[in-house]
Amino acid sequence: MREQALTAPRGLERLLARHPWIFRGDLAALPEAAEGDLVAVGSVKGKPLAWGFWNPHSSLALRLLLWGDRKPDLPRLLRERLRSALALRRRWCPGEDAFRLVHGEADGLPGLVVDVYGDVLCLQLLSLGWHRRRELVADALVELLEPSAVILRNDVRKIEQEGLAPETALLRGRFSSDESRVVTSGDLKGVVYPLAGQKTGLYLDVRRFPRLLHSLCQGASVLDAFCFQGQFALHSLLYGAREVTAIDQSSSALEAARRNLSLAGLPPRVDWVCGNVFDELRRYEEERRSFDLVVVDPPPFAPSRRHVDSARRGYKDLALRSLRLLSQGGTLFFFSCSHAFGREALLGVLHEASQDARRSLRIVAELHQPPDHPVLPQVPETDYLKGFVLEVSM
Repeated sequence: MREQALTAPRGLERLLARHPWIFRGDLAALPEAAEGDLVAVGSVKGKPLAWGFWNPHSSLALRLLLWGDRKPDLPRLLRERLRSALALRRRWCPGEDAFRLVHGEADGLPGLVVDVYGDVLCLQLLSLGWHRRRELVADALVELLEPSAVILRNDVRKIEQEGLAPETALLRGRFSSDESRVVTSGDLKGVVYPLAGQKTGLYLDVRRFPRLLHSLCQGASVLDAFCFQGQFALHSLLYGAREVTAIDQSSSALEAARRNLSLAGLPPRVDWVCGNVFDELRRYEEERRSFDLVVVDPPPFAPSRRHVDSARRGYKDLALRSLRLLSQGGTLFFFSCSHAFGREALLGVLHEASQDARRSLRIVAELHQPPDHPVLPQVPETDYLKGFVLEVSM
């Protein structure tokens, strides 16, 4: 039995560049192995060059864990990578009780995501290999951090590409579906529901950005589009906003935002709008409304390259309508979390929108994902979150 995959020239190029993804089309010969097995991959000369999880059901056939000809001790490798990931967060996120512990490929554990919410861990096993080893992963996390609960949140559509069904489960500890945790996000406390809430609890990659609103909100009218649980909206109130409008199409997210408003003891000067952001912005434009500060943080419009054109149209529409709603001298926070839609593409969209809106913009800050979401230079897909803070200058 040949338990080694052999690369075609393009696959060998990716392998030597230490890219952790080998696609089925990059292979000259497939391994004779069970799905989810840890297999070797090498050149046609036959010498193993790396080791990774094999998935015959996915176009992303191999997720590489280690380079070299020696087969890794997987439990040991997992524990070492987890300790390394925790050390990085302790250096760069000291004192935070809500952060990303494992960011997949960037932490040497492709297909594995772990978020921390106080004493609760939420994980996603986004590869077949890790899914088969869920007990190993849960045990290693308990050994590392001694959490009160370890929760699987595989309720994302992307796992279907691995041949897996969406799933939510309690892997360790005791935790009920209505149980919550209160964690710090920026300058406020927030309630998260790790087992029943949307996503794994919060959008941790933007948790530091609301503090940038501090000097902009006194007496301001603020619009928070795609507000989710209201991180930007509530910080705007905390920093002195006169009024806040917050839009999201998820009623459960808005319910969580209202709970967070009550928890913070802030004045109820928020108009929570459950609806489609595009439709609401169009309506505000027709009503000739105006805002001093607009925050636009949409979901990913381009999960892959084939969605780039439609994403460009979506971002352009959002940017154009946001600029038309901004008062003179107003500020726009505009984000994209689509890895396939790069920085230059986003800049181009903002420039085109400013021309169509006949507004002059200047960039005052550029934003990027926080250090607990690190980037691998050889894996552009890990560099996904970009944002700009822009002022209408005239």
